[in-house]
Amino acid sequence: MTELHAPAATGPKTVEQLLAHAQINAVLVAYCQGVDRRDWDHVLTCYHEDAHESHGQFVGTPTDFVAWLQVNHEHVTSSMHVLSNVSIGISEEDDRLARVESYCLSHKAVASARADTFFHSAGDDQPLYRTVGCRYIDTFENRPGVGWRILARSVAFEWVRREPGELYYPLEPEMDNSRRDRGDLLYTPLSAPTTVGR
Repeated sequence: MTELHAPAATGPKTVEQLLAHAQINAVLVAYCQGVDRRDWDHVLTCYHEDAHESHGQFVGTPTDFVAWLQVNHEHVTSSMHVLSNVSIGISEEDDRLARVESYCLSHKAVASARADTFFHSAGDDQPLYRTVGCRYIDTFENRPGVGWRILARSVAFEWVRREPGELYYPLEPEMDNSRRDRGDLLYTPLSAPTTVGR
């Protein structure tokens, strides 16, 4: 197999590249959405079946990664991945491949510090609020009938921060609060808004 050079991230130069950028961005967002809502089937659609994931404490296949996430998120009461600085470089040698870098802040609330992958050795059962700063370094591949999906992902960690619970104000139960299942507002049926008085 010929080793290809990592392409420089540039703006799209053709309509095809513009569509590729849009499709790759959609996959990046779908991954975050799937993890945050615990929609594991949605997460799997972001990967090719033979993809490779290197995610800190986990290294392996997408299917095994999702199984690991399910256990990892069992005690996570809130999860919010925020992406920024997405750079996409489509290979000039093989336009089916792209190198993608995405900055990510992963905010989580965990029911107990003992259940957290980073702070499990802290030895306390206090609720945990933490943020991880990292970058997703992805190789995307465009396959016929499937489109652009992740072929390989490595997570480059920058820092991890734990915050005291008293910094967080409890949410009022009568508000539309986020949920980590299909009871979330995201999954409500689509319908035209009604206008008062009509």
